[in-house]
Amino acid sequence: MGGLTLFAPLIDGGTTHFPVLVIRLVLLGVLTAWFVGSRKSGRLSLRWSRLYPIILAFVGWSLLSVVSSPYTAVGLQWLLSIASYGLMLVLVVQRVDSPGQLRWLVMVCLGMGVFEATVGIYQFWGLSQPRATGTFFNPNFYATYEVAMFALAFGLLHYSQRKDRMRGETPLLWLTAGATALAVVLAQSRGALLAFIVAVGFVGFCRYGKVFLGVLVLCLFVGWVIPNPLQQRILSVGTQDPYAYTRQDIWKNSLQRIIDHPWGVGLGLYKYTSFQYRFPVEGAIARYGKRAESAHNEYLQMAVELGLPGLALLLMGIGFLGREIRETLNGEIEGWERSVVIGLTGGCLGILVHGAVDSVFHEPALVLLMLLFAGMILVLKRLTVPGSASVRVVSFPYHPARMALVGMLVTLLALLIIRPAAAWYTFDRGEAEMRVGQEARALDWYQWATRIDPGTTAYRDAVARVEVSLYQQSGNLPRLLGAVEELRVALDLNPLDGRYAHRLGKLYVLLADHADSGAKRETLLGKAAAYYEQAMQLDPYSPFNYLELGQLRLAQERGEQAKSWLRLAISYEPNFLPARILLAEVAVKEGQKDVAFLEYTEILKIKERYQGRVLNTLERQYLDVDHEPLKRSLGLATSS
Repeated sequence: MGGLTLFAPLIDGGTTHFPVLVIRLVLLGVLTAWFVGSRKSGRLSLRWSRLYPIILAFVGWSLLSVVSSPYTAVGLQWLLSIASYGLMLVLVVQRVDSPGQLRWLVMVCLGMGVFEATVGIYQFWGLSQPRATGTFFNPNFYATYEVAMFALAFGLLHYSQRKDRMRGETPLLWLTAGATALAVVLAQSRGALLAFIVAVGFVGFCRYGKVFLGVLVLCLFVGWVIPNPLQQRILSVGTQDPYAYTRQDIWKNSLQRIIDHPWGVGLGLYKYTSFQYRFPVEGAIARYGKRAESAHNEYLQMAVELGLPGLALLLMGIGFLGREIRETLNGEIEGWERSVVIGLTGGCLGILVHGAVDSVFHEPALVLLMLLFAGMILVLKRLTVPGSASVRVVSFPYHPARMALVGMLVTLLALLIIRPAAAWYTFDRGEAEMRVGQEARALDWYQWATRIDPGTTAYRDAVARVEVSLYQQSGNLPRLLGAVEELRVALDLNPLDGRYAHRLGKLYVLLADHADSGAKRETLLGKAAAYYEQAMQLDPYSPFNYLELGQLRLAQERGEQAKSWLRLAISYEPNFLPARILLAEVAVKEGQKDVAFLEYTEILKIKERYQGRVLNTLERQYLDVDHEPLKRSLGLATSS
């Protein structure tokens, strides 16, 4: 447990494939050792907790969600994460046996808090980073980690007596409190500020009552008046990020998804259902260009993915934990134990509160820390509250067949854990070959990734991408057919992603250019149109689908259909100039120069409106068009 606490935050907060692999394998190894060790006594002693049935029900509901999911690969990975988190809590309760072990784990947590704070302070002042991140990739998650550590130190400082502390513990507590509080300010996270207020407010209220809440409000007022990095970011975030205040729109959008799918869309599928739930951001060049890949509220996201039953199980688990905390505090515990329970509870509260305004449950280090805190509270209750310990004994006598079955199950789980990491590193090797122009080698690595993990669509998309590139270089038609096959498999695996349907439409247009007869060409163009229409159904707000289908209909001499698709693209995205250019050119050909001139005038207004703005890739696709040919066709002077 101490090793995982030290390791989990060190590599981007535990979000990348390597730390996830290590965390899951370590937990599986501890579980296996526990089972194998139980054969000596012939029975498995399980220290019972009220939370276990909730954990089991939540994992079971998640499993049902994955089984019924339209895209199982991503759901399976989240199921493994949920199961590993539940296992973490169970193992803390089972394997931590004494106050000495608890005290050691607390010291590990405090030391990790000081380490992360030191890294963040150095980043901000030594490296001049705009925001401290520690070893996390996201400053918001880093700040919440430090909030939890501050709450633990704050609780120990204000409840425990000096006589209850180990030698050197008091300086460590003051160092942790000061360093972590400064780190929270330097991370400049608005969500973490809310978490900090709730966590510290809880600890202080338990110790000093309503008076502390008044002091806390006064401190917040001082922090608002005296210039500091967090204050400056709160005041300037709107000008720095035009999407900073769309979070309420995302939450409203998530509520609509819950209404539409009360039983859930499938574990891990929030970002894929976002294609159909885009919402406009007024004032942006691409009004529907952003799609929410997370709800920025873990409770709403859980309700979207696992439905209302999944959210109910989560809230029930939090409620049961709260009940355990209350019973522990109402017991006859004093001194260090009470201070630890208060501090650990404040840390859990901070993470849970931040989860209401950001995606903190997507950060393994934060979830593992919260579960470690919760597990230590349950252990303290067992050790300090008389009559609270409950042990369930399961007969587990040694038998070769039984141990072989355990070995097979552990091997299967290990393969499930290793497979996604092995596939990703294989894919990453292909990406490295692509960066140096070795496309044939990259293709080999991508194909190996699809063999290792055939259900992940990103690897098949990469194979198709390289196949198309090699076709463009050689004109070899089988390359193009191979790309089509990979994208068809990807669309079958994930029927929610409209990008694959769009790309298939483009590839069928290319295949039509190779048709040896007019009838075959029309058949291929018909398939292209069908895929574009499927892409529109899956992603109705993307103007590229309408543009491509409009161009196809023009090639088939279906001008009215083409114009209707182009007008629909402009209705969603008024700044999408490729559609306006094409619509104006069609009007010129039809002799409607007045209509074309109106479009040309609007194009000039839009380009002038955004002139000088730094554009991202998508915005350049919207605005970077050559309007000179249209100007000439309208007979306008070149110098005008």
